[in-house]
Amino acid sequence: MLYFRYHNTNCFFIKNKREDIYLAIDAGWPCTIREYQRSLKAIGISFSQIKMCIVTHLHMDHAGLINDFQESRVKFFLIGEQSDQGIDEMERIIKKNYKDYKKIDKGKLSKVSIEEMNMILQKEGFPGEIIKTNGHSPDSISYITEDMEAIIGDLTPLEQIMDDMKSEESWIYIKERRVKTIYPSHANVYEIK
Repeated sequence: MLYFRYHNTNCFFIKNKREDIYLAIDAGWPCTIREYQRSLKAIGISFSQIKMCIVTHLHMDHAGLINDFQESRVKFFLIGEQSDQGIDEMERIIKKNYKDYKKIDKGKLSKVSIEEMNMILQKEGFPGEIIKTNGHSPDSISYITEDMEAIIGDLTPLEQIMDDMKSEESWIYIKERRVKTIYPSHANVYEIK
């Protein structure tokens, strides 16, 4: 797995098992495509090598570049609870702050269940598994790699959970998969016991 951080957000990339292409996990901040591409180049990936994209949830720091991905023919998937309504809410907030933002073409989005996405990932040569981890938001997912690493988006860290059953359940799902290394979106990588 490769990743970079910009604007205090980590963006992740899973290499295909058969080809020199990547799955992007989280699509960056709105109106920052050039900066995103420079950050990609710095970790040895060309934007043209990204063939598929998923987001951990539909917030502007994770899904702000979906339109730019679409224009570059990157296949984007809405998974599980992620919806057109979630996109509408995100874009309402984006438009307040980014006047040059171009709307997502919702007609070009592939809407799939978590189970369907896992089958697509396997078929396309991207090892790993998507699981629902809705502790942060109802549409949140995490990606578990074949190396027992978890990309968790904005899921509350295990040691900071208070009275949040959804986050607690999310961590149970992650631990059941024997994950050892955690890749959060806004913090450093860490190990769990």
